[in-house]
Amino acid sequence: MHFKLNINEHMLRMKLHFFLYLGGVSTFIGFSPTIAKQLGYSPEVVGFLYTYLSILSFLVKPIFGFIVDQFPIRRIVFLTVIMLSGLSIFSMQFIEKLPTETAAILNCSNLTTVLTVCSNTKGLRLAPCDDRLSKRLSNVSEPVTCQLSCQENKQFWDESCTSWNITADYCATPNDTIKSKELYYLNISLSINTTYQGQQNDINFEVESINIKKTEVSPSYCNNPVSTRCKINCSKDVIMRLATVTEYNKSIFGLRQFWEYLIVMSVFWISQAITWSLQDPICLDLLGDKANDFGKQRCWGSVSWGLFAVFGGVLVDYLSDSDYSKNYVPVFYLCLIVILCDFILAYKIKVTENVSSKNKISDIFKLLTNLNVIVYVVWILAMGICTSLVWNYLFWYMEDINSKFHGDKHSWIKTLEGAALFIQCLGGEVPFFFFSGWLIKRIGCSYCMCLGLFGFAARFYLFSIITDPVWILPVELFDGITFGLFHAVMVAYARIIAPQNAVTTVVGFAGSIFEGVGLSLGGLLGGYTYERYGGSWTFELFAYGALIMGVIHLIIIKIMKL
Repeated sequence: MHFKLNINEHMLRMKLHFFLYLGGVSTFIGFSPTIAKQLGYSPEVVGFLYTYLSILSFLVKPIFGFIVDQFPIRRIVFLTVIMLSGLSIFSMQFIEKLPTETAAILNCSNLTTVLTVCSNTKGLRLAPCDDRLSKRLSNVSEPVTCQLSCQENKQFWDESCTSWNITADYCATPNDTIKSKELYYLNISLSINTTYQGQQNDINFEVESINIKKTEVSPSYCNNPVSTRCKINCSKDVIMRLATVTEYNKSIFGLRQFWEYLIVMSVFWISQAITWSLQDPICLDLLGDKANDFGKQRCWGSVSWGLFAVFGGVLVDYLSDSDYSKNYVPVFYLCLIVILCDFILAYKIKVTENVSSKNKISDIFKLLTNLNVIVYVVWILAMGICTSLVWNYLFWYMEDINSKFHGDKHSWIKTLEGAALFIQCLGGEVPFFFFSGWLIKRIGCSYCMCLGLFGFAARFYLFSIITDPVWILPVELFDGITFGLFHAVMVAYARIIAPQNAVTTVVGFAGSIFEGVGLSLGGLLGGYTYERYGGSWTFELFAYGALIMGVIHLIIIKIMKL
């Protein structure tokens, strides 16, 4: 007896494309916020950056969707953006960090002289205090010396010359003719407070002695309180790390490194946005009248996303020499190799070119007058805002709570982040993608939309009360509802409402609402609240917002019988 396997080669290639492409971009997308953090960008800047990138997606998705529906170039565009995705990720290894300086403020009063190396007070323009680093101060036992090069400050100059009994020639120079832009180098010895427990607004070190040109000055206090900003070079690396701050000059827009980073991220974001908007309609065309099986094809992307995320996290941790500065170069090579393999495979995928329709634009605009479509668009917007918080700040939040409560686990935090992506994809998304067609048939698209919002409410609230990043892992099972089911419903409903020969345009429009408007607003709001109030409060606020939107959506469904 002979058994013959019936394998649909077209769908097999589509499954492999989802597996390779999503696996290829997964590690970069997942780690991109922490890559930005390591390059020197603040949470607020990252929020604005992702807002800009989301607006790009909002513009290019419907534009390219319309173009490929009007002209027979879908296959060419599809292959081009796949290749650009890999090349742009690979180019990230050549992006330089923002310029930094090690700055501190020397404060002299009538009681003592202290050196402030970091501060959470924005007006001082010092590095924010890192609790993870500050805890290492308890391990410092030997004396610490620092060399200071302080800014021109006439008031500080006058007071130091008077109070410190300095007899050097430059104190005899008229004070209004300071010849140098900086004071002469000061060599100081610091007293390390080994009882520091973190959670302080500033970290100050008492100055035990001051030397100017190898001459010790005494006493090292001032009759009148004065302070000056100084560049420092200390004998302990932990103090240098605490004092390292990004040097923006007048504006970040004047930095070459920023524009290089922005251009590469823009190319990648445009490429992956177009790829996402094209691959779903191509898959639906291949499925024909079996559109409900879309989730069974798309779930292979989630499988690879989880697998490659874990592998990428382990790779970064294993090949990094420092716990605080990770080596992401292996990830860039991995992404390029996998995406090149996908390009070869995608070349053999059957792509159906659409026939142009004169009434296509008017038909699409008519959709916006339909109440069902309006509710659908608002739902996509709300889900995009919530998704943005996860994509942009979950790993940042995991590192923050790890630093705050469990600094000893920091060396393998990237592995933990990779494990979170693994559970998101294989534990959450894969089952919901696979059974999404069955669930949509059972309860309908409208109630599936409600499930997504309520899932985010529960997920965010649990994030807000967690104090150990390990407990993030089981919570990430909710990603099956908040992304797996969401994405399947978004594509399925777009296909239902789309006019004939305009599926790519409508899917692109839905994607642009999700990414261009939803993700951009979420990045902006998330960055603002995270910067000012911290991760826990931000996730709690978004939890209440998702709950309210879910209740409103349910009421509309009941009243309007949608």
